[in-house]
Amino acid sequence: GGFLAWKAFSEKGPTITIGFDDAEGLQVEKTKIRYRDVEVGVVEAIGFSQDLSKVEVVASLTKQSEPFLTEGTRFWVVKAQVSAGQISGLGTLLGGAYIGVDFSDEGPSQRRFIGLPRAPLVTSEDQGSYFTLRAESLGSLAEGAPVYYRSLEVGRIVEAQMDDSGESFTLRVFVEAPHDRRVATGTRFWNASGFDAAMSAEGFRIDTPSIVSLLIGGVAFDNFSSLAAGDPVGDDTVFTHYDNRQDTLVP
Repeated sequence: GGFLAWKAFSEKGPTITIGFDDAEGLQVEKTKIRYRDVEVGVVEAIGFSQDLSKVEVVASLTKQSEPFLTEGTRFWVVKAQVSAGQISGLGTLLGGAYIGVDFSDEGPSQRRFIGLPRAPLVTSEDQGSYFTLRAESLGSLAEGAPVYYRSLEVGRIVEAQMDDSGESFTLRVFVEAPHDRRVATGTRFWNASGFDAAMSAEGFRIDTPSIVSLLIGGVAFDNFSSLAAGDPVGDDTVFTHYDNRQDTLVP
């Protein structure tokens, strides 16, 4: 009996607390925690924080996950939803909501977390680079909108916010590998929302990356033959965001 008790204790994983705005879809002993669709934990209790501002979910995780419970780890509730032209979480219509996790080994260890209001647009599984765009206006651009390279979707907008001055905007975009290597000092980014129409000697031309960009907007980038591509750039390099494709061709 002592051996069995010791074995159960030694194999028991860590217990954590996650704060959410509400407990919609969560159930004690039924709601699972999943990483890459593999079960790594279960909800043991649901209550409130002392000031009632958060719903606190107590969950037990597998022992294997213990080294990855750090400041960089993120949790969120997965349920069916439609956003930014994408449908996600359809599997929860039958099996119920679950808690997703993006493990990280960066930062100090911790056991209390604040859950995200929605699934992150980029997780630790995604390989690529971030770039910063400065724009005078956003138009229909928003977080989650796609990023295109020659009409191929290669990334997404992960953050869109107004600068402190209130006169310009900052966009943070994520470009997936290996397409992030195509971004150089001479790369031009522009608003691909809606469509561009132009009249030339060849006739009337309409340019749009996809139907999605017509509905929710998007950002496109390219290295034009008339412009020097320049040298490769690293994470968080800052670029000017043009209103349309034609403006990028102006020297």
